[in-house]
Amino acid sequence: MKKILVIDDDPTIVNLLCEVLASEDRVIRRAGDGTTAMNWLEKETFHLIISDLMMPGPHGYQIVETIKSNPDLRSAKTILLTAKAYKRDEEKAKQIGTDIFMTKPFKIEELRATVDKLLSE
Repeated sequence: MKKILVIDDDPTIVNLLCEVLASEDRVIRRAGDGTTAMNWLEKETFHLIISDLMMPGPHGYQIVETIKSNPDLRSAKTILLTAKAYKRDEEKAKQIGTDIFMTKPFKIEELRATVDKLLSE
């Protein structure tokens, strides 16, 4: 069973991602802000974390930094979603260890294929 954590302060995005990524072999948890996400990360281990970049509480960069600096969490794959399409944001995401940097709006099929690929690695 693969575990995914979806983090976004927009409930519409969270619901969409959960619906699109749902399958029998996946457990999906959701968080509407960085603080809730950090609480989930203290309780459970995830195979994949999909996070918005800008949101209340710890933002996406801080969440990825926490994951990649913790030996118990660092094997998790990470996707940062953002409306910020600046090259410097993508460079910072890669520098801190983000696996995939994806801009909003994203194509559902592209996201689904990316998730499938990351979960199969």
